[in-house]
Amino acid sequence: MNKIILIGNGFDLAHGMKTSYNDFINDFEKQIKDEYFNRTINYSGDVIINTDYIYSSNYNPSNYNFKDHLGAFSFNNIFFEYVINRFKAVNYYDLEGFFYEILKQTDVNNIVKLNKDFSSFTNHLEKYLTKIENEFRQNDNNPISEILSYINSPILFNELSQDAKNSMSKKHEVWYNNDIGKRRSMERFYEEFKQSNQKFESKSTLILNFNYTETANLYHTDKSQTINIHGKLNDTENPIIFGYGDELDSQYSVIEDMKDNRFLEHFKSINYAKTDNYKKVLEYIDSDLFQICVMGHSCGNTDRTLLNTMFEHNNCASVKIYYHQKSFTENNFLEIYKNISRNFNNKAKLRDRVVNQSFCKPLITLKNDDMY
Repeated sequence: MNKIILIGNGFDLAHGMKTSYNDFINDFEKQIKDEYFNRTINYSGDVIINTDYIYSSNYNPSNYNFKDHLGAFSFNNIFFEYVINRFKAVNYYDLEGFFYEILKQTDVNNIVKLNKDFSSFTNHLEKYLTKIENEFRQNDNNPISEILSYINSPILFNELSQDAKNSMSKKHEVWYNNDIGKRRSMERFYEEFKQSNQKFESKSTLILNFNYTETANLYHTDKSQTINIHGKLNDTENPIIFGYGDELDSQYSVIEDMKDNRFLEHFKSINYAKTDNYKKVLEYIDSDLFQICVMGHSCGNTDRTLLNTMFEHNNCASVKIYYHQKSFTENNFLEIYKNISRNFNNKAKLRDRVVNQSFCKPLITLKNDDMY
């Protein structure tokens, strides 16, 4: 059996990387403060600082609070305006989902501006993440032993879906029935196998990295491969993919029927065609049974097309969640489960394949109230 490690932004955060949108906006604030508010700052035409507001009597640079001074800004980019006005209450999938909602309301007169705004925001994000990754590389970074043990851990029989167990039983029944003198019924084999609490070492591991950073490389081994499905920072051969990826949404066909390719510019499924990464994923999941381990990925609808393909694939034996332990009494297991449920069209498969919480673990065990 194979294993797929599904890596999202929470994986980078667990390694101490400041890769959240909150961190990005904090950095944006710092850039403004570093200019001492003594001139009009043109943030590449996207965000303008109103110096008249800054020099007014109600402005005190020694007691500056970003949230209280949103009136100091004017925006020429709808995505910067959305993120800043929500004041750090946004995640990657929130922003991509917002893009899709705006896209559905956009007409032919505004699509060029919308695409330009989104591309500009993406470029700023790439520059910021490049800086964060360079800082990370300068440190002596090693794999986190706890995470490494999870990646290398065997797959338990009790974690498998009923479909996977039955599939394995049938395969072994064929083998026994073809070997004279070793015939036995599928029912007997199944019961013996179940009672043994069998563990499976994964034949190979696919680290499916949805981040743009290279943190996943810390866990590369001889029997693993890494696919950066959303591209890598500053890589022309595998450019970053940032956008929306839900072809299953009812409105997607409406957008396609408009027969205007500009409306499809930032769909992930379109941009997957730039590389053979998606094809490699399909080849891997077709090759054998596999367990998916979710590590730091929100499993939101912005990646629904790909996630649905993997979750409902006939070879998917189970989906195991390594959740974020927010405190000793609070975690996000059910939040991830709810997001995963939206990626299943077949709810019977959802209930059979997603491993229950008693067999799941936090990605990082909480100690002394530390939180990543």
